[in-house]
Amino acid sequence: MKKFLSLMISMMCVLGLVACGGGAEAEVETKSDLVAAKEYLYTMYKDGNPVTPTDYTVVGVVNIGGVAFDVEWTADSDTVKFAEADKMVTVDVDEMNPEEVVYNLTATLKDAEGNTESVSFQRSVPAAIIIEAGMSYEEIVELAYTLADGIALEDTNRLFGTITSIDTPYSDEYKNITVTIQIGDMTDKLIQCYRLKGEGAEALAVGDAITVEGILKNYKGTIEFDAGCELVGMGEVKDQSAILEAAYALADGIAMTDPVTLTGVISSVDTEYSADYKNVTVTIICDGIEDKPIMCYRLQGEGADVIAVGDTITVTGIMKNYKGTIEFDAKCNLDSYTKAE
Repeated sequence: MKKFLSLMISMMCVLGLVACGGGAEAEVETKSDLVAAKEYLYTMYKDGNPVTPTDYTVVGVVNIGGVAFDVEWTADSDTVKFAEADKMVTVDVDEMNPEEVVYNLTATLKDAEGNTESVSFQRSVPAAIIIEAGMSYEEIVELAYTLADGIALEDTNRLFGTITSIDTPYSDEYKNITVTIQIGDMTDKLIQCYRLKGEGAEALAVGDAITVEGILKNYKGTIEFDAGCELVGMGEVKDQSAILEAAYALADGIAMTDPVTLTGVISSVDTEYSADYKNVTVTIICDGIEDKPIMCYRLQGEGADVIAVGDTITVTGIMKNYKGTIEFDAKCNLDSYTKAE
């Protein structure tokens, strides 16, 4: 009887050990699958672009050997949000942050038993390049008319208007002229351009539409551009310096989020017009700023087949930095062109 009991106890111990051993093996196998899922996820994203200027997607589920592991994504910055849809997760970054945001993107995988494994990736959102539209000509004039006598605006401004009077004829000795211009319909808020200089100033006449740049001030009740103001050109010549500065501040591989428009003179035809693809690649110089050329890559639109070096063109598109070349991206549009004389 004692032998029989001893035998039964021994068998129960053996069975218990087998059961325990089987459970341990199952636990190791499950954990191994979870770790494998983590390693697979790490392989997927370890070489991803660390710079994330716009929203992007990541997987919400990883499948290993037929077993699905849900992935929960988090970030250590409250400017990064997440939205799930169809087993994918959109990482929503704040594209308008005025400063760079460096964040850790963390993926946490979970199995059916509640076990978890995590892996993190360092990412960053570059500082937003925001081009302010700026005040309109009329808004600038309104501001100038609030100046007290003897006070001037700190920065230079640019206005486009029509000459209503020649106040002092052009001086061959001093190479300047004084004229008064009207901006838009503002007949009651005229702007005097005192001792205006620049190419073409000697030929100005009443009725000419001109663009002037300088310091605006109140001189004894007269709102004027101060002496030394510059005739930028005939017609409207927009200030493009802010766009050029912003374009040249782009890091390699980064593009602006919104299209911009620039006018410039073609300095080179980099790729001849293709009749098959109906595009051409040219480089332009804007406002004579030769150290900031802009390539117009695969420029398309009416006239793309006839433009040449020396022509003035207006282009709209997405600006980007492609391996150090600041360019309008492919499919930029030729808005207008003027053939060189």
